[in-house]
Amino acid sequence: MGLLNRLFFKGLIVVLPVTISLYILILVATKAESVFGGFIKKIIGDSLYVPGLGIALTFIAILAVGVLVSNFITGKVVKWGISKFERAPFIKAIYSPIKDLISLFAGNSQNKMKKVVFVNFEKIGFRSIGLVTREEFSDLPIDSVNEGDIAVYIPMSYMLGGFTAIVPRSSVTPLDIPVERAIKLAITGWIKAEDNDF
Repeated sequence: MGLLNRLFFKGLIVVLPVTISLYILILVATKAESVFGGFIKKIIGDSLYVPGLGIALTFIAILAVGVLVSNFITGKVVKWGISKFERAPFIKAIYSPIKDLISLFAGNSQNKMKKVVFVNFEKIGFRSIGLVTREEFSDLPIDSVNEGDIAVYIPMSYMLGGFTAIVPRSSVTPLDIPVERAIKLAITGWIKAEDNDF
């Protein structure tokens, strides 16, 4: 029975991540196909429509936006439009966090969450991995943050959120690893399935 359990969980380690990854990809592709596919069908008709055109149009549209944003002139127009868009009631509360999250995982050069640190909670007796999100607070009321303090985001394990701590710079120790690696360690509780585990 013990051998059966070990074999089952070794199989689960391989199958579950693959299944979840494929499910998310298929879900996104299906949504893109249903939205843009219906739009294309109305233009060219059912007889000329080929399944997959909706996904292709989604990819082309995203690529086109990327080209527009990268261009000096059109980039300014797009940024102006987005700045107006995110000022709408309730939009900014949704748009800004999503944009920051995507920028983080896309490795955006403008992403400020570049420094990985250990936060030393000496009085409690432990350290935690964190990401430096801010090192200046000029937009906040005077004396609301002590001079030399920094903001560190501390993600919690298994995607259960996280919290931001305002701590003295002296209480953090730089950790020379990529942000993506730090997030992976944090959200998995530092557990890593090695290739030779299955």
